[in-house]
Amino acid sequence: MPHFPIRYMLSLAAALVAALSLHAQNEVIQRLDSAADRGTLLQHLERVATERFGKEGEDSLKRQHRRERMEQGDAALSRFDSLMAANYFKKNIDTAYIIRPPERLTVKLRGNFSGSSMEVRGTLSGEDFDSEVKSQYRGTLSISALYRGIGAGIAINPAKFKGKNQDYEFNLNSYSNRYGFDVIYQMATTWSGWATMGDKRIDVPADLLTQHALNINGYYVFNYRRFSYPAAFSQSYIQRRSAGSWMLAASFEGMNIRSPGDDDIGLPKTIIHTREFAVGGGYGYNLVVRKRWLFHLSALPTVIFYTHDKVKSDDEQRRMKYHLPSVIITGRYAAVYNWPRHFAGLSMVFNASVAGDSDRLEMIRTKWRLRVFYGFRL
Repeated sequence: MPHFPIRYMLSLAAALVAALSLHAQNEVIQRLDSAADRGTLLQHLERVATERFGKEGEDSLKRQHRRERMEQGDAALSRFDSLMAANYFKKNIDTAYIIRPPERLTVKLRGNFSGSSMEVRGTLSGEDFDSEVKSQYRGTLSISALYRGIGAGIAINPAKFKGKNQDYEFNLNSYSNRYGFDVIYQMATTWSGWATMGDKRIDVPADLLTQHALNINGYYVFNYRRFSYPAAFSQSYIQRRSAGSWMLAASFEGMNIRSPGDDDIGLPKTIIHTREFAVGGGYGYNLVVRKRWLFHLSALPTVIFYTHDKVKSDDEQRRMKYHLPSVIITGRYAAVYNWPRHFAGLSMVFNASVAGDSDRLEMIRTKWRLRVFYGFRL
């Protein structure tokens, strides 16, 4: 596992301490829960605000109008909550194995770390070449909130604010018990590494390569009534008993890399295009230990059935010849510890692909994302 900057871990620790302090206010949380169950949440908040910040001698008519508006708001919230709850709990699942958390709101703090690497090798101009480059590790902090399984979040990159890393990454994840997908778009300019052409070795500095990459991975679960991906990765379900399942999978990888070249170090102008589609399947398992711990492990290998890959170096262009086995493999791991109202853990998603023929043109790519998280439910 790569070494992460200490400042990211310290920032995450500070955020988790703050979250624990907030969650420690159990009495306040219980009162809010009770008011929400009775359909008087806004009235409760209005009463608390009036007791703490209300003006003495306030006109009783204004106060009565405000309370009437709170009652109307509570009625609207109750109707909305009933509709959300009906959809939230209306799932075809075996509740002996998986259940929905009964709380309405889930708040999660998360530290995100990611990295990627690529190796390209083959022949150009009658000479063997080999290259390996890696992007800088990225670290972000994020907070998200989900109401009955639907929500949004925001992430910040401390290194980006300091101007040390201008890479960015967009992640869209949707995990349900039956099917789900990951969409990852990355723009990176921090690639660095080395390349050899014949007997000549070149050090590739950062900011000389620009990459735009799109990864899409999807799955379908056969034993979706008893095996839950969300329990491990989004915590919108709770796995009560151990279960596993066979799965179908599909993957797509697309990438453009450009380099203007550098005559001083002998690096030619280079353009790399890749488009790869793959289908396959695999197996996943959720292990529940002592009703608190959940350990997840899954592997979804897919076989590439279509490729459109090429490398252009100066005036020479090489296309990748299809060669078996050309594969894209998606692996996932998670460990989660559940308390009655909160949870903590880590998860990891790893993508690796091998395509082409080393005698002509071969690409080996890896990408991983590690998340450390803490959350609580209200």
